Amino acid sequence: MRKTTRNVLLAAILAIGLSAPSNAVGSAFQSLPDLSGGEGWLNSPPLTREGLLGKVVLVDFWEYTCINCLHTLPYLAEWYRRYKDDGFVIIGVHTPEFTFSANPANIAVATKRLGVSWPVLLDPNRTLWSRFDNQVWPHEFLYDQSGNLIENAEGEGNYQETERKIQAAIKSRDPQFHPPPLMALLPQDNYTKPGSVCYPHTPEVQAGIMRGAGPANLARYMNPSVENNFADPGSHQDGVIYLHGFWRTTDQAVISAGNDSAAALKYHAIQVVAVMRPEEGHLTRVRVTQDGAPVPHQDAGADIRYGADGFSYVDVEQPRAYDLIMNKHFGQHELSLAPARYGLGLYSFDFESCEVGSDR
Repeated sequence: MRKTTRNVLLAAILAIGLSAPSNAVGSAFQSLPDLSGGEGWLNSPPLTREGLLGKVVLVDFWEYTCINCLHTLPYLAEWYRRYKDDGFVIIGVHTPEFTFSANPANIAVATKRLGVSWPVLLDPNRTLWSRFDNQVWPHEFLYDQSGNLIENAEGEGNYQETERKIQAAIKSRDPQFHPPPLMALLPQDNYTKPGSVCYPHTPEVQAGIMRGAGPANLARYMNPSVENNFADPGSHQDGVIYLHGFWRTTDQAVISAGNDSAAALKYHAIQVVAVMRPEEGHLTRVRVTQDGAPVPHQDAGADIRYGADGFSYVDVEQPRAYDLIMNKHFGQHELSLAPARYGLGLYSFDFESCEVGSDR
């Protein structure tokens, strides 16, 4: 399923000068559903609907490679820190997008790396996803002490309104509760500044031949089950992957099969995140260029590093989302990834394009 993004919503908000609206409670069910049917819990013994009565419960559907989910985590972490001793519980239902992100060991590593300390319910078979009639990541369902649904919020944003409802629900169960001031929006989420703008960006790009269109230069005669030698035509359309050298295509990914492989992508956005995996289990260094040159330091994402030769690269050592590009300004660019050895699995690219005033 497509991950939701804030950009369309925020562009509309900024265009008409309104604050982010609260999402209406519109679920087909109005009470906390049964939580059985998952495949285990992290950070907690199993929790039940009956055992949660009397608590304020936020059920968050997330996926550890999802760019939009990653953006929500600082808010969830702060709410959990603030209110966990006041009868507030977060349950992160982890429903995977990729085969590797269903692996409990990978999820455990990711939760530790990302600082997710609240209970996580593993949902590899989409049992909870279906029971909640969910469609997107991230998606928050907030329930009061009686198990009644009081907010149903899809995607990023709406943070302060959600926290107000958390505080009101806690106050309802404990009249002696004195709420702190609302958490301030992080700088990257504060779109009230003059000059803030959200641009249209390249949609999410899936690399696999089943879930996406696959490589743009995958010829009809190529057998997708074996290694193929690709030739990059040099001229690229926006939003599709072009391969060079030996690659193997799968339903979910393209996997480098030589030592001179490369993948190119033309895009328009500010931020670029790539979901990658070291398929052979060993660290794979990937040289990253933008517009044919090393990524400028001011445009580098958090995972970009620089060698003594000045070239920009990323070390892919875990299956996760890698933050490659955070351009200072919106624009169209050519991105290239060149793994130093075989075994790089490239799954998807995600994009963001909201500025908080730096363009004006």
